[in-house]
Amino acid sequence: MANSGVILLLFLFSISSLLIHAQNLIGLKVSASRRGLILGTAVAVRYLRANADDGRYSSYLNQNYQMVVPESELMAAHIWQGENQYNFNDSDWMLGATPNSTGWVQQMGLQIRGHNLIWAYDRNIPGWLLEQESSITPDKAKSLLGDYIHAVVGRYKGKIEWWDVINEAISDDNETRPFNLRDSFWYRKLGPDFIKYAFTFAHEADPSVKLFYNEYNIEHGGLKTNRTIAFISWLKSEGIPISGLGIQWHIDTSVVITPGDEHYQIAQQFLDLNITLTISELDVAVALKDGFPVDPDAIQKQAVIYRSLLQYVLYFFPKIPAMISWGYTDRYSWIPLASNNTRGDSLPLGCQYQPKIAYWELQEGLARVLVNGIYKISPKSQPNQCLGIYYNSTTSSVQLYSGTCNNTNEKWNVTWLRDGTYRFSPESASNSALNVYNATAPVGRVAIYNWTGNFNQEWVITSQGNNTYRFGPRTAWWRVLGVDETSNIVIMNDIMDGSQQWIFTTV
Repeated sequence: MANSGVILLLFLFSISSLLIHAQNLIGLKVSASRRGLILGTAVAVRYLRANADDGRYSSYLNQNYQMVVPESELMAAHIWQGENQYNFNDSDWMLGATPNSTGWVQQMGLQIRGHNLIWAYDRNIPGWLLEQESSITPDKAKSLLGDYIHAVVGRYKGKIEWWDVINEAISDDNETRPFNLRDSFWYRKLGPDFIKYAFTFAHEADPSVKLFYNEYNIEHGGLKTNRTIAFISWLKSEGIPISGLGIQWHIDTSVVITPGDEHYQIAQQFLDLNITLTISELDVAVALKDGFPVDPDAIQKQAVIYRSLLQYVLYFFPKIPAMISWGYTDRYSWIPLASNNTRGDSLPLGCQYQPKIAYWELQEGLARVLVNGIYKISPKSQPNQCLGIYYNSTTSSVQLYSGTCNNTNEKWNVTWLRDGTYRFSPESASNSALNVYNATAPVGRVAIYNWTGNFNQEWVITSQGNNTYRFGPRTAWWRVLGVDETSNIVIMNDIMDGSQQWIFTTV
């Protein structure tokens, strides 16, 4: 199966094709948004504030993702300087300092995941707490914990949709502590109850925010997975307001994911606890030597894994509503430094922001819902009619026809363009294509024109099930093709009506 996938990838993604489409990205965000899936990525605020790489860092981010996760700027080690002493400089820049103010996140129209309130690992706990540990009583520790969480979560109430309340509290080793919890400052002061307190305080500070536990190395089963299941079951039994679990997925190209395997089974076990899951820190590392992959097929294998993980997410969607990578360009990945340059190339975009094969696999997995072919296209509201063109020429109007719809001007060649869009060409005029103009006007218009490859001739399709689809112009992808009250074919706002749903029948 993997080998056939590699062959298919090599066939689809020639070097020339990659270069052409790399210049014309519609972006993963459009394709994910049409499905209702959230794509997210970790970001370094310092690069955003510096407008890194002449703005490419932020522009490629905004083109492909709906959600951001600050790598460190919302962590206690960054914010918490001392008792009642906070450094909100970076977080205020992102979110605004007051309830009615806005920051970079809102101005870009993005969502944000707060990461994280408590990292239960001494190496990542504010140094001043460890220095004063001997003089801090359990009651004082609880008071400090409550003050901090209320200060941070309360400051950004209503602005942060999801918070990772606790990060990586479970040890990799077999310990005697409950649930294999790490020996950390918070555990030493409060025992396992520190976790209950943290979730409770966060809920008090913002009752509407979704609260998550975040952990690594639990996607495939084993001791740590079992301890995590028991740990979340305990929190649920105690009435703690935990919304979900972030599964990190820091993996490499040796991993194989297939429907129904242990990865799927573990996800179902977590979902059976009545929580939401997210892929929260995805990257797929490639083994390197002297900066080059050790395995010449590694980049193709990586692409198969990214596509397989997307398939896994879509299988469980909406119970897995989000897929978040830990960065999006190899230029700023954490992996080379952490591995002494023995691993890297782990993300969908390369060091120069060029889309890799993994990127195109994600794009196709999200947006390709039809195979290339000849179709009759009928509105769901009028299934006995079909879409056609008036003249058999490269310039023509578009209208509905009744009858058998067997004429060439009533059949459409639908072609995947590899960049997240499709071309629609009438069979009677194969050198032409469906074209939109005034796409964002109250009523947008369509017609047939000679095919030039213009963005106005590219279309985004979304499956509605049962061979029924919505499709809209690339240039106004949030709108759809529909039939108005006088049976004209127009571009309109998406109101989830049968006049905007189309039945595609292979002919």
